[in-house]
Amino acid sequence: MDKRLFFFCAGVSSTLLWPWLPARDAWLPLAIIGVICWHSRPALAGWLLGFVWVLCVSHWQLAWLQLPGVGERSQIIMGSVVEVQPRHDGTSRLIVGLTHLDGQALLPAPRVLLSWYGSAPAPSRGDGLSAVTHLYVPHALSNPGSFNSARWLLGQGITARGYLTGTLTHQPAAIGARDRLLARFDKATQGLSARPWLRALSFGERGELRPSDWNMLRDLGVSHLFAISGLHIGLVAGLGWLAARWCGHTTAGLLVALMLATGYAWLAGFGVATQRALLMLVIWLGLMAWGRLWSGRRILLLTMTLLLLVNPWLALNQGFWLSAGAVAALLLLAAGLRRQGLFRLQIGLGLVLLPLVMGLFGGLSWLSVPVNVVLIPLFSLLLIPLLLLGCGLLLLSPVVAAPVFGVLNGLFGPLMGGLHWLAAQASPWMVLPAFAQAVVWLALLLPLLALLPQARSLGLALGWLALLWLWPGPAWQVRVLDVGQGLSVLVTQGQRALLYDTGNRFRSGFNMADGVILPLFHRLGIDALDYLVISHDDSDHSANRDYLATQMPVRHRWGAWPRGMPCRAGQQRQWGRLTLRMLWPVTPGGHRNNDSCVLHISDGVLSVLLTGDIEQAAEHGLLARRVPLKAQLLLSPHHGSRSSSHQGFITAVAPDWVVHTAGFANRWGFPAPEVVARYRQAGVTQVVTGEQGLIHLVANGPSWRRVGHDRPGPWYHRLAAWRETGGIQPKPLE
Repeated sequence: MDKRLFFFCAGVSSTLLWPWLPARDAWLPLAIIGVICWHSRPALAGWLLGFVWVLCVSHWQLAWLQLPGVGERSQIIMGSVVEVQPRHDGTSRLIVGLTHLDGQALLPAPRVLLSWYGSAPAPSRGDGLSAVTHLYVPHALSNPGSFNSARWLLGQGITARGYLTGTLTHQPAAIGARDRLLARFDKATQGLSARPWLRALSFGERGELRPSDWNMLRDLGVSHLFAISGLHIGLVAGLGWLAARWCGHTTAGLLVALMLATGYAWLAGFGVATQRALLMLVIWLGLMAWGRLWSGRRILLLTMTLLLLVNPWLALNQGFWLSAGAVAALLLLAAGLRRQGLFRLQIGLGLVLLPLVMGLFGGLSWLSVPVNVVLIPLFSLLLIPLLLLGCGLLLLSPVVAAPVFGVLNGLFGPLMGGLHWLAAQASPWMVLPAFAQAVVWLALLLPLLALLPQARSLGLALGWLALLWLWPGPAWQVRVLDVGQGLSVLVTQGQRALLYDTGNRFRSGFNMADGVILPLFHRLGIDALDYLVISHDDSDHSANRDYLATQMPVRHRWGAWPRGMPCRAGQQRQWGRLTLRMLWPVTPGGHRNNDSCVLHISDGVLSVLLTGDIEQAAEHGLLARRVPLKAQLLLSPHHGSRSSSHQGFITAVAPDWVVHTAGFANRWGFPAPEVVARYRQAGVTQVVTGEQGLIHLVANGPSWRRVGHDRPGPWYHRLAAWRETGGIQPKPLE
């Protein structure tokens, strides 16, 4: 049984690696093979049935995207608000379950993420809504180290996003028991400084926490304490069990534990993490009542299987794997340590989870283990019991519960202030580059591999891999980042770096520096910039220049800077083995497209030409000045606009590669068809960042060699491409 459960979960999880969504017609033969192999090949049967299940559910959930008009025009939706996510810029995001689209009933009801703007209060959870919206299929930026928004959305069951352009009707939901209790809580905690923390820990409502609070929780590795999950549900169930056991009745203990755990899960809004913990608890209590003894491994596998049966896209959710990894580590350590004490168990759990946290979040908190050793008992033995007492007293009256919350406020105030101070002073969060992560994994794997047969051969293989990793890399590399509709190019030689333009930033707070550039720098181990070149003042090129300069040392500021070295044709700098030549503009400006800094970088054999947003007037000016334009790699001027890249310019540069830095499905239609045709006629290899993600080219003798694949990774990076093919033929996303 365990083997079938394990491989069923593995089959569902294979969706993480699919390069495209396979055709739905494949499900029947694979299901038949799985049923035939059920007894003779249980592992194969489990894997095939898991694969078939996630394939069928994916096509079923995504079928509504084939309806006319989705992503092409405004549409009228009807549905109910599933969740409200307030933002600190005054806007909100609504997760809405759609029931109708342009009057057509939808089954299953898809979930969409909608942006709510304006001064009017956002709808509340459970409210009915009909509105005019513009929906679009999610498309993720594809850069190493960046947050994978497409995976996150599908992991939440969200298949489209968009914004409201007008509200037609709004039916407030009937006030439920939980909402009334939450209103009592707000009344009892009015004016308390610790109210956001108490609200998060009791009701799972974390919208009042500030970004600085989240950063502190991440830096100290204690975010799990404020995500109501296994720790909290298990603690509540344990309190109920002990209370009933003192009365000497086993069945009563099971029932009280189940009732208290279910009540706390209801109080927390039955979040996904809460559901996982509650399901595992129900299975465990049911087995105890039934008189059966199952291993913790089987309970974990059964829980994972049931959750993936209900929602196979949970395999795309990082929280799902973090919870499963934590439980697995706990079971492993409990079996190994036996009666060595909770203290050692807790330390071991923190250490075992470090590589999982590193793999999911790209870094480690060196204070995580000692801080959790102190905080977990404090929360378990004092804070959560007091909080539950306060919530229970709310059933009587907010006035009765207020003193308890006052005591909690007195405890949480100094505690959270101290944690903020500790995070600020110690800076415990360490972002690890890819090389450091590989070293950590190698250090962890070697002792384990030594226990296996043929350990010497495995050790030699790992040593060979380590030697390949340490082998000197190419002399220099160019990475054209996927920053949507904008431009950012990273040129490196070893650990030395030059960045040309910084991408955009938006009113919502999202910016390409935090979302793309800095994560890539952390992954590559870049902690300073030799040059930060800003081609001109347009926001899609310059919006993050000042912010980046506060995040890392910038030795030379070149181009459109308030206090920097303006670009002027004829400037030349020697940067390591590379020569930097500024070819344009003749007169410094920085405010217009044709003022863009045109930078030629060469090692004497290979070269790249960075052109900003110049148009044909500047291209003709460059030709008239007879400057050496030839380059094997060209960034197409103005993102491939029809106002640029005239035939004479292409002939003068004579590139082998041209990169169009155009956002996916951008409204300007970049790169323009006639521009693409001109480069094609010249025999130039063309790539588009919006279509293929980050473009990485390395110096390879007299030519550029592209690193990576033409496709931007797993299928969910480009749901829109699946929509374009109708989801019928298994087609690479190219």
